[in-house]
Amino acid sequence: MRIIVLKIFIIASFIVFFFSCKNELNINAPYKEVPSVYAVLNPQDAIQMIRINKVFLGEGNANEMAQISDSINYQEGDLTVTLERFVNGVQVAATPTGNKQVITFRDSIIKTNPGAFNTTQRVYVTSDKLYVNGQYVLKVKNNKTSNLFTAKANAIDSIKPSGFTPFTPPYYPVAAGANPNDPNIYPDYSVQNLTYSPKFFPNEGSIYTMTLRFHFFDSLFTGNKEYKYVDYNFGNLYIKDVRTFGSNKMLAFDFKSTDLFSSLGYSLSKMGLSNDIRGRKMYKMQAIVYTSTQDYIDFLQFSAPSLSIAQEKPIYSNFENRAAMGIFTFRTRHSVFKEMASTFISQFSFNPKTCMYKFYTSQLVLQGC
Repeated sequence: MRIIVLKIFIIASFIVFFFSCKNELNINAPYKEVPSVYAVLNPQDAIQMIRINKVFLGEGNANEMAQISDSINYQEGDLTVTLERFVNGVQVAATPTGNKQVITFRDSIIKTNPGAFNTTQRVYVTSDKLYVNGQYVLKVKNNKTSNLFTAKANAIDSIKPSGFTPFTPPYYPVAAGANPNDPNIYPDYSVQNLTYSPKFFPNEGSIYTMTLRFHFFDSLFTGNKEYKYVDYNFGNLYIKDVRTFGSNKMLAFDFKSTDLFSSLGYSLSKMGLSNDIRGRKMYKMQAIVYTSTQDYIDFLQFSAPSLSIAQEKPIYSNFENRAAMGIFTFRTRHSVFKEMASTFISQFSFNPKTCMYKFYTSQLVLQGC
């Protein structure tokens, strides 16, 4: 028994020694440049934007330093940010416009919402269009230190139309003479206890989310119109969530109309809408599907708040040799506009969740609550 106890004591002492050494922090270690990069590019966007910040060191209060623009932003001209594209290991044109081999980003300044960091942020932008295939290489070079930070990501295309509403033509606006009772032309999500399932084919992505955006206008007493919208957002689906519909392998976001109107009613209540108007009317809807990569899933998981007792988490990086913190990957968007069925438009006028907002019926009648 004493031998066993002695062995346990020796093992325990070794464990304590091992972890005490493991957690030692050398506060005199030399500074190493490790920028923070957020580069999630979308080939469907007109402007590509990359955010790059300095990971700063200082003796002052970190929260106060984060509010100082120079502490978190590189200066104009400090960085050269480029994209190159490769197919089967061979460098090819990086953009279909101009046939350029290298895309070079330019410096720009944006204003962000107040928060932990200074609201003035330097970003790097380009209006060059991107391909939806091939491997892109992002290079961030510090022109003062000559440090180079590199990451690779495969471009992906958006989802393709599925043949199921709302991802099937004709889209908004519909030509005169269309069948008003065809649900493929005019989506109708007005039957309260019915489950609806917008469907689409997956692409090369690993994570998918969808937004149904409802566009409406306020008719003012001046005769003018103010155009607004309200969103119904879904959670995430993953490639493992593909289901079989007939002979098709597809993804589908299921929802009930009751949940849709409850959510939209709540969102409308937060918009500060004025009822000092003639009325307001829903006139079109938009279905938007976003998709991204496994890298993006990993980044979200690393960035999520820790629910464990140990709050210290590893920092995500898909840069070569983890030389920079952050992510470089692709996110795509597929968006369609659809006219709404007359019954769907009218439901906003008398549904108990939305009737207080002076929505017209499809016949421009204020039915109300």
